[in-house]
Amino acid sequence: MTIKADKSQKGSKQAPAGKRGGNKKGDPCEFINPPNLLLAKVTHDPSLKHVRNLTESKFKPDTARLQKMTTLITENEKKCISALNKKINQIEPVYRDLQKGLLPDRAPFVAECKDIHGAAKALDHIPVIRITASLLRYLQANITDGARDPAVFAAHLDALFNRNALDVKLDAPTKLVLTALETLVDHAVATKT
Repeated sequence: MTIKADKSQKGSKQAPAGKRGGNKKGDPCEFINPPNLLLAKVTHDPSLKHVRNLTESKFKPDTARLQKMTTLITENEKKCISALNKKINQIEPVYRDLQKGLLPDRAPFVAECKDIHGAAKALDHIPVIRITASLLRYLQANITDGARDPAVFAAHLDALFNRNALDVKLDAPTKLVLTALETLVDHAVATKT
């Protein structure tokens, strides 16, 4: 029994074509693409049933198309954000009326809040989604119009108009603001019903 490895050429086998041999230095890993049986079934392409080596692929990304797609996505994102801002600016008269002590009419205000909520969902803007969901819950609670508290509306509208200060990724201060609004609605609904 020997302790040392056999380093002679007669003991090592030649690596198959396209594969890394045991004598080569570097990364011995081989990247493979697993077979896509579902795509093979749909496209009737039998070559998709076999494992393919990605290092031998002839795929080259089309950089012009990728650039065009990135530009298109950026432009559409700007359009969606401006549409959300326009919807939020439409409820500014309600905010001014609240400062004068006038409560908004329930049905049109609910419709506007649902519109903002839907637009925020399409953009995946979590702070606006949670603010409008909390406001809608308060509006749809079983509370008479005269018993509604203008401070609850004002707090939600303040958060909506200052949404640029809130982090879309929900950092700690943003979570604190959103939780405070939801707790305010929970307390207001519990005391009025």
